[in-house]
Amino acid sequence: MKEDSVKVYTNTSLCGALSYEDEQYIFNYKDEATSVVSLTMPIRKSSWNSKKLHPIFEMNMPEGALKEAIKNHFAKIQTMDDINFLKLIGPYMLGRVKFNELINSKEQLQLEDILKNTKDNLFEELMQKFAIRSGVSGVQPKLLLRAQNKTTMAFEHYIVKSWEASYPQLALNEYFCMRAIKNANLPTPEFYISDDLSMFIMKRFDVKSDNSYLGFEDMCVLTARSTDEKYNGSYEEIVRVIKDIINPTKRKESLKIFFTALVMNHLLRNGDGHLKNYGVLYENDYEDARLAPIYDVITTSIYIKNDIPALKMSDGKLWWKEKTYKTFATKSCGLSNKEYEEIVQNCINAVKETKLEIDAHVFFDSGVREFLHKLKECWVEEI
Repeated sequence: MKEDSVKVYTNTSLCGALSYEDEQYIFNYKDEATSVVSLTMPIRKSSWNSKKLHPIFEMNMPEGALKEAIKNHFAKIQTMDDINFLKLIGPYMLGRVKFNELINSKEQLQLEDILKNTKDNLFEELMQKFAIRSGVSGVQPKLLLRAQNKTTMAFEHYIVKSWEASYPQLALNEYFCMRAIKNANLPTPEFYISDDLSMFIMKRFDVKSDNSYLGFEDMCVLTARSTDEKYNGSYEEIVRVIKDIINPTKRKESLKIFFTALVMNHLLRNGDGHLKNYGVLYENDYEDARLAPIYDVITTSIYIKNDIPALKMSDGKLWWKEKTYKTFATKSCGLSNKEYEEIVQNCINAVKETKLEIDAHVFFDSGVREFLHKLKECWVEEI
């Protein structure tokens, strides 16, 4: 194995090698490889070459402050280019594709201990311990953990998120936005909030009962874009990907789910529904591909007053009028007028229901009560 190369695994199978030569990234499947690393990179004899790191390999790279912290910590030891970064965190990468070597964690954490934590700095302690294992994309501080669920007694896989001072009460924001998503009958992962409201915990939806992984690819990968381009493209383009990739038996339902999610983004004023926040799950390949559950929904306008949607629709980025949504639903998604009307009303009812849920909670902290009041004010009940 060359020094500037890294082994690539799908689940526990070594399927190929990624190297950097002559200013390009080169991936080669092993002769005996049987599973694809990406729906966009079928098995073939010739190399898959790219001037930039292939989107599937970049997909779960940490971003922002976490990536910089890891780089700075190891910069004295080695040059932190993409290949060395994959060597370092690749064994812990989120999901089916891993790099360099396979490691089984022996940590014995309890989900209950995280949810009922009374320490002021538990997330910081976990970050110190697990930062290198945080092969999960995004700017928000987050960790991958394996913890035992007291109800099922099984060790399950979770993503734990905290928040920085510039985004106060982000965990609470995401929790109630996801409650609204669930109330709209959209598929969601299991999710929780810690008793002290400092951490949002989400069960991973790509892990099977035998602890192997489903394939997951976000829309950056499926539209051949890098993470830096996650705000490029359009919602029409995502619809085209769904039509091209999702199994025909699941396609109509996937389009309804996707359109419903867009309506919820509008009502919740989530301006961060970018290409990395929608994805596809599959067991083997295209034949069983389906839309992933809805995740990473927050009200961004509470932090950015005049925030706008993350991607274009009808060649614009704005909170669109009813006519634009109806045209998108019927022309792009193939929904009937009746289906459109039912989805919109269902979403409005979900927002109203979630506002009542918030009102039913008793929060003794005046700052929390003020934040939730502002959160409800951001939410709208019409398009």
